[in-house]
Amino acid sequence: MNAADAFLALPPGDQRRIHLALCRDALAVWMAYVAAEGPIRYNDSIVGMLHEVEPGLPADALRSAEAGADLADVDVRYREPITALQDDDLSFPGPVGLGYYALYNCFQRYACGASIDPWIIVQQALACTPDPAERLARAVRDVNGPPGNG
Repeated sequence: MNAADAFLALPPGDQRRIHLALCRDALAVWMAYVAAEGPIRYNDSIVGMLHEVEPGLPADALRSAEAGADLADVDVRYREPITALQDDDLSFPGPVGLGYYALYNCFQRYACGASIDPWIIVQQALACTPDPAERLARAVRDVNGPPGNG
């Protein structure tokens, strides 16, 4: 069984725990990027307006996903940067951008009830790790507990 099939065979609660664990990793990558880059600004190509990316938005998204509710108007606050990413007005380096999307999609799935493919969140979040296969295996082990506890 490949990694995607093994993950998708898990109960939804275990998938959620893995999503949250992997997204905590993605958030750490995001926070390191923001600390190194400082303010991240971009121009909206439609109206030419200058925007600044909220550095704490992904953390609010993860906190909301963990709570199962939009705790900080995250859905509305994400609209502009997600649109800018899709319009190529805003971009982040590969792993950072995929992690940003993982956090957004995790939020959408668990705080808003959106029908997001659960494997997409895993793939996006794993892009932030140096050894994705090992990290996923560890996340699955962590969810299942130590051997002999089944």
